[in-house]
Amino acid sequence: MTATKPTAGVAARFGASSAQSDQTILVADDSRTVLRLLDRTLRDAGYQVALAEDGRKAVEVANQTKPDLIILDINMPVLDGYGVCHELLADESWDGSTPVIFLTSADAPHLETLGSQLGAFLSKPTEPDLLLDTVQSLLRRTV
Repeated sequence: MTATKPTAGVAARFGASSAQSDQTILVADDSRTVLRLLDRTLRDAGYQVALAEDGRKAVEVANQTKPDLIILDINMPVLDGYGVCHELLADESWDGSTPVIFLTSADAPHLETLGSQLGAFLSKPTEPDLLLDTVQSLLRRTV
């Protein structure tokens, strides 16, 4: 797990506040490039970030950090995104209201439905502005 502090950058554009700096977002993806890009984008917007490079690690980090939101790839080694959701939702200590953004290049008709039930679905690649708008929208719903 890697936790990072917010930095200056797009924070002004997205209205970074002290409330955002208290919110943690878990990003789980097997691509180091995607992890670096999302880490930077989210930190610049004022969020705390925890990273996981596979599904098993995502479950561990989620249970340790209790993130406010999860950004999850579907196709990951060890445990895929579906398995991550299944394990977290099956855990009685897990808060099932934590929103999940499925950010994936996987293309299946059910992803839109699953995304709307658990949070959102965004296709890779996605624009940083769309990602941040989606994050802010979902986090506002859970406050």
